[in-house]
Amino acid sequence: MKHLFIALSLLLACAFNANAAVADSVVYHHEATDTAAIVKILDATRKAELETPADRLAFIARQLLGSPYVAATLEGDTEVLRINMSEFDCTTLVETAIALSLTAAVDTASYNEFAHNLRNIRYRDGVVDGYASRLHYVSDWIADNTRRGNFVEVTAQCPLAKRDTKSINYISTHSRNYTDLLNNDSLVNCIKEVEAKYNNYRYQYIPATSLNSEALAKWFNNGDIVLFTTSAKGLDVSHMGIIVVERNRVRLLHASSNSHTVMLDNQPLYNYVMSNRSINGIRIVRL
Repeated sequence: MKHLFIALSLLLACAFNANAAVADSVVYHHEATDTAAIVKILDATRKAELETPADRLAFIARQLLGSPYVAATLEGDTEVLRINMSEFDCTTLVETAIALSLTAAVDTASYNEFAHNLRNIRYRDGVVDGYASRLHYVSDWIADNTRRGNFVEVTAQCPLAKRDTKSINYISTHSRNYTDLLNNDSLVNCIKEVEAKYNNYRYQYIPATSLNSEALAKWFNNGDIVLFTTSAKGLDVSHMGIIVVERNRVRLLHASSNSHTVMLDNQPLYNYVMSNRSINGIRIVRL
């Protein structure tokens, strides 16, 4: 009975933690400029008459080139859907571009529809219910969104893909680096509940050394979402971006912390990966 009570208490703490917020709450960085930017990009995408969601994704990502890189724009006193169309990190860039691409596909395209799609991508089951409901780990992000039909991982379809196993627990083991987790044992336990699902997690990845293959270059699609796997202990993915294929060249469009901007890398994807020692491969998601 005691163990049942503890388990129930933990479940309730995860579902109704102190940072929980009303699911429909939206906080804009600057509402007038953010909503105007959303409408402008949706209008441009519609006029471009692009046929596939992936082509829309690549087109939309280009509209965000030159935006400054800013980290931690999702953090705040309460967990709400935060929209910032002028500053991005690697994750918020990809999530924003996906949400805009999905929004542009419907006749009712609007900034309200965009907010709905962004919430649906960023949070577990599309519901904002505190810090732990945000899909912090990319493997969890992929699994939850794939289950709900938002996108699909295609890494295993690549003939060069290999299987690896890893336990994912970086956030709980580095909780002192996360403001929301400081002096909040119940919230750390909620994160541990998520991490427990990824103990000895088996996943497919394409090794970094395989990325120079000509056959692989033809396998990529314009608008693929690329996720960089890492050798860092307890962490699955360290960076993400969007593939741009031009004249058979595979390049990376991403929010770069080194260059402090959203940019389209001049070097081929293979060169980018080999210049980053902590990257040991990639995973690919497609709309």
